[in-house]
Amino acid sequence: MAERRGRSASAAALALALLLAGCVPLGSTPAPSAEPGSGVPADAIPMEVVSITDGDTLRLRTDEPGELVTTTRPIAVRLIGIDTPEVYPELECFGEEAEDELARLAPEGATVWVAPDVDSWDRYDRRLFYLWTEDGLFVNRALVEGGFAEAIRVRPNVAHLEELRAAQAEAEVAGLGMWAACR
Repeated sequence: MAERRGRSASAAALALALLLAGCVPLGSTPAPSAEPGSGVPADAIPMEVVSITDGDTLRLRTDEPGELVTTTRPIAVRLIGIDTPEVYPELECFGEEAEDELARLAPEGATVWVAPDVDSWDRYDRRLFYLWTEDGLFVNRALVEGGFAEAIRVRPNVAHLEELRAAQAEAEVAGLGMWAACR
């Protein structure tokens, strides 16, 4: 494992050096177009939005399978650390608004960046990822900040839990989204 990390660090350092020199290695994916410090993790991978299922689930695909996503077929992705009101089988208060907001943040055809936490599968065979837009917006947090989702803890995936809880507290106090509409 340490050897693998060492190789990854060396590869990352080489990629950074080439990027700073204005070069992108052949066959590589350019870094996200996010601003420096945007929070998009270095290990995030690009995927294309195929469809939106509801406010916290979507279908994504990649043209370049790898260790994290091994197929070019669309995969179901559940956003880690958040829960939105349901749209199916029964429509819950603010479910359609949450679905619409995810579609606005990650429209069909858009490139998004995904990264896992500790466990990247759920019991429904969906992939569990954090999601960023091309410009570096952390979608999981944006949904909570706007009152479209609540922060939830599903261990062992807790890397952004405190950040999401803080965003929820602010949305609740401000009476945003479902915190005003569904009381």
